[in-house]
Amino acid sequence: KRRVYLTKERTEKLEEFYQSHIAFSYPDQETKELLASECGITYLQVTKWLRN
Repeated sequence: KRRVYLTKERTEKLEEFYQSHIAFSYPDQETKELLASECGITYLQVTKWLRN
């Protein structure tokens, strides 16, 4: 299985989402799937990044 790393661009996109939703930074499954697709990473990676 090929590992996909969080590049600077991917991290910036996730950070942008987080900052724009700071009041409620725990998105639903559909939003996480959309973020994963936009960033080119897995749903699990998005979930872990938001958790940390």
